[in-house]
Amino acid sequence: MKKRKTVFIFGALSLAVCVAACGMADSNIQESEKAVETEAGKLEQPAGETSVFGESAADGQIDFSMLQEQNPDIFAWLYIPGTNIDLPVLQSPVSDEYYITHDIWGHENATGAVYTEMPNLMNMCDFNTVIHGDDLEEGSPFKELHRFEEADFFTAHETFYLYLPDNVLTYEVFAAYYDESSDILRRYDYTTYEGCEAYLKDICMGRSMNRNFREGWEGLTPYHFLVTLDGNAREDGTQYVVAGALIHDEAGKIDRVILDE
Repeated sequence: MKKRKTVFIFGALSLAVCVAACGMADSNIQESEKAVETEAGKLEQPAGETSVFGESAADGQIDFSMLQEQNPDIFAWLYIPGTNIDLPVLQSPVSDEYYITHDIWGHENATGAVYTEMPNLMNMCDFNTVIHGDDLEEGSPFKELHRFEEADFFTAHETFYLYLPDNVLTYEVFAAYYDESSDILRRYDYTTYEGCEAYLKDICMGRSMNRNFREGWEGLTPYHFLVTLDGNAREDGTQYVVAGALIHDEAGKIDRVILDE
């Protein structure tokens, strides 16, 4: 018989951790949260300036009223310090494929925009929100995700940020690797504890070239909130992925109900 369980996060100090999927002690998560909580207040200037719609998260503020006047499909802003990824995140209400071939202005463009699909909630309360972007061509939105292939860069750049109209979310990058090119969003049933565990097991046990995994995150559970930054499928049947776990919820609004066996 399935039971419903509500999961709440109230800021960095209340990140919910239940039964460890891969064996990390609770103290490791607490130490990691405190370290990143200290860093979250001083955002790093990105390597390249994007100035999309005249906005940048480098100053810690995003004008969503202006952005949504330009394109109402904009619901979030992604900022990855140390890269030029300082961009709006969109979701089309019409087609999950729209922003594969259209830019943030809605113009046809081969490299598209950064976007989520309709199965993902725009309030970021899903277990795993998959954010897609072209990473194959120079100048494409997610090209600089590949900086996380460098061990030194991965070690030095722990966090990325998602701005919402009423919240700021901080994620710690815990893994960066080449995944199989099948659809991550539909490969697992994230509405169940079992489906979430299957995804986490694949990350913990995965082996791929240029894989980086941050020490201390072996105990991720279905009670965490993840964002997967997802590049394009390549000719060799892989896609590059950077995965982060929520460590700070500024407004204390992130929660969800999951089905537990």
